[in-house]
Amino acid sequence: MAIDELSQLIHLPIDNVPGGPPPEDTPDEDTIDPHKPDLTCTPDPTKTRDHRQVVGVENTGGKAYGNATGLYNKHRKYSEQWNPWHPFHSAHDFQQAQSFSQQTKTWIDQHLRRGLHNFNIESFQSADILRKLLSRLDFGLGNDSWIEDDSHIFGTLYYRDIFKCIQFFLAHLPLQEHLDVEPVRLGEPVSRRIYSETNTGDWWCDMQDQLPAGATIVPGICTSVKTYLTNFSGDQHPWLLYLTIGNIQKDIRRTPKKRAWNLVRLIPCPPQGAKYTDKIWHSAVGTVLSPLRNLDITGPGLKWDCADGFQRQSYPLLAAWVRDYPEQVLVAQVSYGSCPMSEIP
Repeated sequence: MAIDELSQLIHLPIDNVPGGPPPEDTPDEDTIDPHKPDLTCTPDPTKTRDHRQVVGVENTGGKAYGNATGLYNKHRKYSEQWNPWHPFHSAHDFQQAQSFSQQTKTWIDQHLRRGLHNFNIESFQSADILRKLLSRLDFGLGNDSWIEDDSHIFGTLYYRDIFKCIQFFLAHLPLQEHLDVEPVRLGEPVSRRIYSETNTGDWWCDMQDQLPAGATIVPGICTSVKTYLTNFSGDQHPWLLYLTIGNIQKDIRRTPKKRAWNLVRLIPCPPQGAKYTDKIWHSAVGTVLSPLRNLDITGPGLKWDCADGFQRQSYPLLAAWVRDYPEQVLVAQVSYGSCPMSEIP
């Protein structure tokens, strides 16, 4: 289910930094040494040059093809009548609801009864009303996004449309300043290749060359885990599958409060000792990821809104699978104790 490791690094010339000393008259140009990549260094904006991986200018990725038509442009359509805090009356009510949302129903009711007039909350006066308003928020995918599949042997498979999950991340307004839509190569003047964000790796550059000009790659990053339910559920464990996209910068993607991951699949684990566990897992994952497998990368792509207010021809592709050793064994379908990456004696 995961793709191959990064291919062999490509030599790429690095120019001198603007304002620096002129280059010496040497027969060889200063190039990135592929044998000495810098995998830990954070790019220094005062020293680093961005080198875009293109075959001619026309093959640059991330081209915008028009204005977005989704949530981004609601304020343009409705002008002053659009309330960005809907279904709350004001930003104040929204902030109060945000602080109350993690509390229990009893705590919220007692808190509101004691200081309702001091808080000046107009949108809700009880926990029940608050929860109804929260369910009407124009955010996320909602409970209606779940699809039930009863065809599996050991329980019902619950999953979301993976394309809708990816679309949500691309058009999510808080991510506007944290999305990368085209590949770049980073290198220091000392000829070291720098790997920072997902779009600085060779995989993105190689895939960009296989897509039509102007295409926007949306790398899907999945992680799966077998998790424990509760102390009162016996030995029941569900398999969870989470999804994010490589366009989101890593500092945002790995911050839990940014909510840059989305749950896309849940299926009960077979009982202990059940046969063909790996086949059941692969069947469930295949159902969820089937839209990615059936996407024609030579076609026009998918016209999706982005958080910067433009539409792009997007190509969602499975780029990486984050997993621990038990999950690696399950994905590779090898026996426990074996190496899932290579053959060993």
